[in-house]
This record gives sequence, C-alpha cells and structure tokens, in this order.
Amino acid sequence: MPDLSSPTIDPPTSYLPSIKSLSSFKENHRLHDCIVYLRQIYVPNVRGSRRRKPKQQNPSNNILYSTPHSSPITTIRKDPFERAYALRWLSALTRLEPPPTDSSELADIQNAAAALLAICAGTASAGPVQRRCEFAGGRVRIELNDVPLSTDASNGDYFGSVGAQTWGGAFVLAEEIADNSIIFFPNDTAQVDVIPEAQEPFRVLELGAGTGLVSLVAGKVAMLNYSGGRKVDIIATDYYPSVLDNLKANIEANFPSSISSSLNITSQFLDWSSFSSFDITPSASASASLPPNNLGTFDLILGADIIYEPLHASWIRRVVENTLRKSSSSTEKNRPDRDNGGSGQGLFNFHLVIPLRPSFVAESSTIEKEFRFVGNKNKNNNNNQDGSKDDLVILSREIILCDADEDDEEADIDLDGRNSVSDDPRSQVGEGGNIVWYVYYVIGWEG
Repeated sequence: MPDLSSPTIDPPTSYLPSIKSLSSFKENHRLHDCIVYLRQIYVPNVRGSRRRKPKQQNPSNNILYSTPHSSPITTIRKDPFERAYALRWLSALTRLEPPPTDSSELADIQNAAAALLAICAGTASAGPVQRRCEFAGGRVRIELNDVPLSTDASNGDYFGSVGAQTWGGAFVLAEEIADNSIIFFPNDTAQVDVIPEAQEPFRVLELGAGTGLVSLVAGKVAMLNYSGGRKVDIIATDYYPSVLDNLKANIEANFPSSISSSLNITSQFLDWSSFSSFDITPSASASASLPPNNLGTFDLILGADIIYEPLHASWIRRVVENTLRKSSSSTEKNRPDRDNGGSGQGLFNFHLVIPLRPSFVAESSTIEKEFRFVGNKNKNNNNNQDGSKDDLVILSREIILCDADEDDEEADIDLDGRNSVSDDPRSQVGEGGNIVWYVYYVIGWEG
C-alpha cells in the first residue's frame, strides 16, 4: 500500500487493479490493501481536527495562522474523475461471485467495499466508520471505530451515539500528547531514588473518553517514553453503555493483551454527578472518605470536548478535586513546560480542550467560573475556592485554531485581542464557518 503521507501518491486510476481484471483477481491481500487505501482517501475527516500552524509573529505579538497548501490526498479527493472511478471499482468488487473454493475472506472484503460505498453516499447510512489516525510523524498509529449518530432521542440513545463519535477536540489533545510527550509523561526513571511515586505506576484518567482516541494515543506515547521502565495504568471513562462497549472494542483493537506488560489500559463507567455531594473536607465522616467509584488518585487527567451542559464544569471540578494527585515534595513541584523546557507547572495536571462552539458559548465559559487563574486570589462566585494553596487553578490557557474541513481555502487569522474565552467566537466563527476555535487549559494545584 502506498505511503499516503508521501508528497506524491498514486491516484485510484493508477493504484487500483483494473475493473476488468477483478473477475479473475486472486490476491485477496491486495484487494484488502486497496480498501484501506480508498478508506484513507474518502472517509470524511473529523471536523475541526486539522490544526493551523503559526505563520509568523510580529513585534506587537499578534500571531497569524494559516492553513497549509492542499495535500496530495486532498487533491485526489477533490478530483471528480478519480472519485467516480473509485466508486465504479468498489461497485464492481461488491458484485463479484466468489469461487466455490474461496473462504469468507473475499466476502469480508466485499462487505468493507459496500460500507465504503455507503460512506461516500453519506456517513449516516454507512454504519460504523473505521478510521486510521497517525501522530508524531507516524510513530503513533491508532485504529478507531466510530458508531453513527442515532436519530432516536429516547433513553439517551442520541447522546450515547454522540459519545461514540470522534470529535475534533480529541484530535487536538491527542496531537498535544504525541508532540509534547515529555510534558505528559516525564521521563523520571532517573529520579526513582528521589521521587517515591516514580516506583509506582503512572496513573492516567480520561473523562468522557468517547471512542478513546486520547487514551489510546496516551498509551502508545507512554510505551515510547517508558520503554522497559515505569508501569502505566490508564482508565478511560464514560457514562453511556453503548459508548463503553465501543470504547472497550477500540482499546482491544489497539492494545492486544500481549502488546506490553508495563501498560494496563481499561474502560470504566463514571458518573461525574456522583461527586457533587461528596465531602472532601477534613471534618468529613469516615464513610465519606472514599470517592465514588473508588478510583484512587491520578498523576494525569485528560478531557477533550466534554463541556456541553452548564453543570458539567462544576461536576468535573469535583471529580478532579477528588482524583488528581497532589505534590508531596519540592522535587515534584516542577516539570518541563511546552514552551521552554523549564519549570512552571506542577507534576500532576488536568489537561482540558474544549471547542468554542457558538451554540455552547455559555457552557464553555463555565470553566473560568469554576477554576480561577493561578495568582488570582479573588474568590469565584460559582465555587468554594478561597484562594488557598490547595485550590485547583488554571495554570495556562491557549487558543488553538483548526480548519473546519480539510478543503477550506487558505486564510490568515489574527489572534490579537482573543485573550478571553468570554469573547464571542461568533464574531469570526459561526455555524458552518471555516475555522473551529479551541481553548486548551492546563489545570493543577496551586502552590
């Protein structure tokens, strides 16, 4: 199969076996490669997952972002002749009569071809969508299964199917983990004698994991960073049973039980609201000393695209308060930051990426009502933070821009003045706009 990250890619008319030859074609493995090739070209990308890179920075610190030129895949995808040929080829493949001696292998290939034809007709009619994702220059590869959106709003079916889709925020956070791995998984094996916690498993919790992309990338990155060293325990959580079923399947597809003895990655049910009445004050009774689900504490907590109701930020704050580990020594206070490799963030953090959707502006703004900024001692109106060193605070905030769709035209965006989540993104981004704005927060304990 050709390298689709290469500057030059053979189009379907050159790469695929001729339609006339299919009736006598015997190489099923080659047909399978053809389906994978076509899937990577024609399966729709996740909206808002293609990040814009900084173009230049002028003396006034205004940052300009621009989209890169069209990739070879985009060029092929937009070519109507190549698309028409690919559809004819897939249609011919689905109509083949398997020879009497053929196993079910050809039937599986034909089913995959039929699903790809349905995707080209419209994702909703296609059933589950298989995605192949690559990060860090191809060093991290993930296979994902998305479940189509349900039209049934009863019994939570619709919201469950929303969670079983991969959203752009998950790609943004996954890319951060892959590109800045030392921030998320510090190489502390040399400090085992200094940091007792370095002898224990590095524990990761993902909230609202959905299809599991963030946890899956975290697992692959952890294996690279801690190769032969520290054990890693990742728990990907969600609420809806259908989401958890798909999440478990994605974990098993990417991490067979034999892949690593140092990595344990599992899925688990978690109800954020169950933490809302949990008392963590010193005067709490012994019966209230264990958090709901008895999850324990974590070195790293992750969340992407998980704020879409006003109460979510409050629930999430309570979850993080009860599950994010606190630094116990001065050695643990600092870790590299993503800008200069210096100190400035605590060892244990909650990384959160949320989109600034016009329809969810109020919900998105609740994060900054629930978590104050580091150094700001003013008590917030909507939570019980009192400005003490035991508070969870926003350590950093960054605006990230992504193209809504890969085929969007090149444009420059000036971030001057975009310093607050309270700014209305509808002034530059509306429903159907060509840019998706994300806010990336790093939240941790103050002090």
